[in-house]
Amino acid sequence: MYTTKKKYIFVVFTAQLLLITTIWGCSYNKTSPDILYDQQIATPLNPQTYRSDCDTLLITCIDYRYAVANQEFINETLGLKDNYDHISIPGSIYNLVNPETQGLLFSKFELSVRLHLIKLIVIISHIDCGAYGGSASFGSEIAERETLITDLTNARRLLIEKYPTLEVNLYIESLAKEGDGLKVNFEKIP
Repeated sequence: MYTTKKKYIFVVFTAQLLLITTIWGCSYNKTSPDILYDQQIATPLNPQTYRSDCDTLLITCIDYRYAVANQEFINETLGLKDNYDHISIPGSIYNLVNPETQGLLFSKFELSVRLHLIKLIVIISHIDCGAYGGSASFGSEIAERETLITDLTNARRLLIEKYPTLEVNLYIESLAKEGDGLKVNFEKIP
């Protein structure tokens, strides 16, 4: 009886808190000048993007430090602007080589490969990835680099086993000081 009563009180309290949060959140959002309501935003598209296929699937980590550099690298350096799907997952390759999570990732890749006629997969991993526990968890820069290269090459092997006609290109990116700022370096892994 006592346990049931505690559960009931907890459920009622949680429901009330959710209701208050929802009401407050809605009223807060309606008065917030930063959020658009009942408006549509249209962005012009490149005519080439009207087609439903693309050549490349880009797989990166979600780390915000690399987001802009990844876009510039794939668009400008590799020349793939408007010709790739982009899947961003924590750890990029960490979850792909992990047997517990790779099934879920392959199901997402399958959609892109099948629906968009993918011919090339580009995987970008980076130094100091939180999914691995950051650089400190490796003990040395050499150990970190060797782990990333091993995981990248294992990811390529897994992808080619599943999609033998695809080309898979691998990169490691890292932050480097340049003057007062930072730049992102990309290194292709053979």
